[in-house]
Amino acid sequence: MKGLPIFILTACILCFSSSAQVLKPLEVAKAIFDPKVSPDFIGKHTTGDYNGHPNGQDFPTEINTSFLIIHQSAKKAVVAMTIADNKVKARDKYLYFTKDSARWKMYALATPTLARMHERMKNEMEAITADELDSLIAIYQHQEYAPYKSKEEFFFILNSLRLKLAPDDSLVAHFQQHKATFNQLLKEVNKTSKSPETETPTLVNTRTPAYSPLLISNVTTGGFLPAKCIDFHILNDQVGYLYTSHKKYLPELSPDKVMMLRALGGGWYLYKVQIYL
Repeated sequence: MKGLPIFILTACILCFSSSAQVLKPLEVAKAIFDPKVSPDFIGKHTTGDYNGHPNGQDFPTEINTSFLIIHQSAKKAVVAMTIADNKVKARDKYLYFTKDSARWKMYALATPTLARMHERMKNEMEAITADELDSLIAIYQHQEYAPYKSKEEFFFILNSLRLKLAPDDSLVAHFQQHKATFNQLLKEVNKTSKSPETETPTLVNTRTPAYSPLLISNVTTGGFLPAKCIDFHILNDQVGYLYTSHKKYLPELSPDKVMMLRALGGGWYLYKVQIYL
């Protein structure tokens, strides 16, 4: 009987010690992408489609990574990872975690599927000289389905590509810079008769002098996002901002569908989706 309290105390200490060693999703993410990560750690903290690569040992030494938890529930979590160096602009990937046997394990890595194509388009447009642009516009003005017919359209597309390819922090900064205008556009959208649509139509003309700086190509509801969300697209698909009156209407995050949501305040969110749903 005298040994019972000691036994209980020892058990409590062991239990506490064990629970204290459980790493949070953000800590696991940082450890997996640390250049000194061990195969044993990766083996214990990965599952599903993620086979342990890429990890911190796969990146060049000049690469810098930063991490942000963007979603966490009792069993699921999503961590945004920003990768940057001195030569290449920052880019974001999204790390998916599940809690398995009291341990957080990474099971998927998501990244926008069309980024390379959009990067190529941006580079090609940036290489066009002023004289070449004048010549192209003169030709395109006589074509029914031209990519652009004015300098205003050309720079709207180019700046939209730049924004779409920008790291998440830049997308957040763009929204905050134009927050008052976004809210004004939302008021105008709320005056319209909304119905589920694909990503092509628009509820409000966003190419006016007042709204063009937002770089929003069109505004829809429904389609690949929930009908209760109002979607403000950058070049029609994949990346943009959404508004919802309540969190319960937000889409569920998935590495092959809506891959990320980042709260911006006031019911607004940054979103990214995989183009192939």
